[in-house]
Amino acid sequence: MFKKKSKSKKGYPELASPLTLSIENENISLKFPPQIVDSMRYMTTRLMYKGKLPQRLALASPIRQEGVTFISRALATTLANDFSFDICVVEMNWWWPDSSLSLNTNDAGLAAVLRNELSLEDALLRTGQSNLTLLPSGLMALGQRPVWARHLRLKEIIEDLSEMFDHLIFDIPALLATNDAIPLASLANACCLVINQGVTSIESARLALDEISHIHMAGVVMNKVNVSTPSQLLNLIPQDPNPLINI
Repeated sequence: MFKKKSKSKKGYPELASPLTLSIENENISLKFPPQIVDSMRYMTTRLMYKGKLPQRLALASPIRQEGVTFISRALATTLANDFSFDICVVEMNWWWPDSSLSLNTNDAGLAAVLRNELSLEDALLRTGQSNLTLLPSGLMALGQRPVWARHLRLKEIIEDLSEMFDHLIFDIPALLATNDAIPLASLANACCLVINQGVTSIESARLALDEISHIHMAGVVMNKVNVSTPSQLLNLIPQDPNPLINI
């Protein structure tokens, strides 16, 4: 016998349960609310309907602060929760790194592995999910970034990670903010372009797509979508008081 889908007090289906990305043995975590988890599941479904989920999926944006880091972590957390895939988030944004989930970023991360200061295994951050791992970008001098972004050593590390994990999710810097983002995105099998509605211009989006036209495009992620709905219909639609993202 099939069970009826759980519904809220108003009779509408309930949203997903929140998910948390946490660093193992540390009091550091990032919580993804139900509406984010639902959006990530929708994104995953769309990716899989187009074929196999790419083994190496890059998330990039035309300009800065469009939510690439947040979405890459949310997508990986959702995939790890819903499937048995071994997943690693590879953060390659040395230009604007996010240290909110990274420990000892001055001495660790991908940058230290490239400089042979740390083994790849020691640079990986284990999370509260056994099948989810994070490789932070670490810190790299400005003059060294163009060199390492195109270096054979980086390609070798990505190959090693591809053997260790079922899927890699790349956090790539903004495509129009640095030309080093293009060779980094090129390490992936496919790319999703993240666009912040109301912030990114159509021209910027077109320019970014032209820059990565040689990479298979898995889709465009519209972040923080605000859809205008006639007031007469709003009373008939369940409203989320804190909408964050739509895909």
